[in-house]
Amino acid sequence: MAYSFEDAVEQILQKNDEYPADAYFFIRAALDATVERCRKPSDNPHLSAEELYFGFCAYALEEYGPLALAVMEQWGVTESSHVGDLVYNLIEVGVFGKQEGDRREQFDGLTPVATLLNAPYETLDTPN
Repeated sequence: MAYSFEDAVEQILQKNDEYPADAYFFIRAALDATVERCRKPSDNPHLSAEELYFGFCAYALEEYGPLALAVMEQWGVTESSHVGDLVYNLIEVGVFGKQEGDRREQFDGLTPVATLLNAPYETLDTPN
């Protein structure tokens, strides 16, 4: 019997509560938004780790604007590897899929979350 996304998140949290439920619901919404933004309906909806990560950050900016970094910090999602943790926890319980060649390590070392979420709000120094 298939179970709901909510049940899958609860299963993850029973084993590992490093990230709150909200982070899992957010990454699912970010995945959906990224697939819709990047792909035509007839295309393979699979995203690379990099596409998913940058889509996650773009979605955070869309949803939370200048508060995006504060929300991610509250959830403990401060590095690209943390997004990989969320994704692979969902893969482990069977609600996200992966293709041959996909690896958890592909999320490591990407542009820092803070850099991506602060970039639209940084201002140039004005000369004296």
